[in-house]
Amino acid sequence: MVDNIDVDPGTGVGKKAVATDDVSGVQYQVIKLAIGGDGVANFASTATPLPVSLGTATVSATSGGFEYETVAASQTDQVMGATGAVGDYIEGLVCVVSTAATSQVQIKDGNGSAITVLPNAVGPGVGTYYVPLGLKCIAATTPGWKITTAAGVSVIATGDFT
Repeated sequence: MVDNIDVDPGTGVGKKAVATDDVSGVQYQVIKLAIGGDGVANFASTATPLPVSLGTATVSATSGGFEYETVAASQTDQVMGATGAVGDYIEGLVCVVSTAATSQVQIKDGNGSAITVLPNAVGPGVGTYYVPLGLKCIAATTPGWKITTAAGVSVIATGDFT
């Protein structure tokens, strides 16, 4: 089918072409995005990107961002932060896999059940993997995030830890 359609906006104006894209016989209107204050329209482009907000995560006021903590290979239930606490925030994990067969990484919320966030024999194998989490610790029994690593992987954890 042909893209674009004619639309009659009303008496005395005449037909005007409207940009569309034909997808399986259905016309979808093509729209350009513009941003700006009252009376201003700047078309979105690489020179004028759309403003984007990526959320409202609380960050440490003293560091200006998230903390990080390293976890070596072959660690069991390493607590993030000095003691760990309810409300601790784990933003994500950078997992550096040196041996794919033993690449498993697990997290625990306090003494909760282990959650596998990176499996053994991970995807393409040796490499660096980012695991976004965005989770708060809610377990009150021995609170805090705990990370367990297999022999072939080390981790950099980012977040706000107590």
